[in-house]
Amino acid sequence: MKIVAVCGLGVGSSVIAKMNIESILSEENKEDISVDTIDLGSILSPPADIYITTRELADEFPDELKAKTIVLTNFVDKLDIKAHLDPKIKELEK
Repeated sequence: MKIVAVCGLGVGSSVIAKMNIESILSEENKEDISVDTIDLGSILSPPADIYITTRELADEFPDELKAKTIVLTNFVDKLDIKAHLDPKIKELEK
């Protein structure tokens, strides 16, 4: 499974999100899930199972990716990330 954190330039908030997501996955022993970062302009380049972004950028996402997208208000709040991420992972693992 692949997760991509998306921000405007792919080097700011998405890197923070990536670090927090990797920490959550490590705590849950989900070593088989990779996490990458990308800028909004390159969103269609890497296929992924889950995309994570902010509310401000979510409206810019292509329609075909919206069902795979988790919209967060805070890339730092690990509890909030976990609350959104865990159900999506479980849904895909079925």
